[in-house]
Amino acid sequence: MQDVNNKASGMSKASLICGICAIIPFAGTAAGLAAIILGIIDLVKINKGEAGAAGKKLDITGIVLGVIFPVLMWVILWVTIFAVMLGGLGTALGS
Repeated sequence: MQDVNNKASGMSKASLICGICAIIPFAGTAAGLAAIILGIIDLVKINKGEAGAAGKKLDITGIVLGVIFPVLMWVILWVTIFAVMLGGLGTALGS
C-alpha cells in the first residue's frame, strides 16, 4: 500500500467538473456519463486506500450532478416538444 495523502485526487476533481458541465444541452449527456464513471472509479480507489478520502465529497457531488442535469435537460426538452405540439394542434383545429 502506498502512503496516500489526504488530498482530493485529480479524478475526483474531474468528476465534479464533468458533473457541472452536464448542464450543457445535448453534450451534457456525455459529460454526465463521464462524471458518473470517474466518480465511481475514484470512490472504489478511496475504499481501497489508493486515493485520498478528501475527494469523496467531490465524487459524490459529481455523480449526483452527472445524473440530475442530463435527466433534467431531457425532461425539459420533451415537455417543450409536447407543449409545442399540443399548442400547434389546438390552433390547427380552430380551438
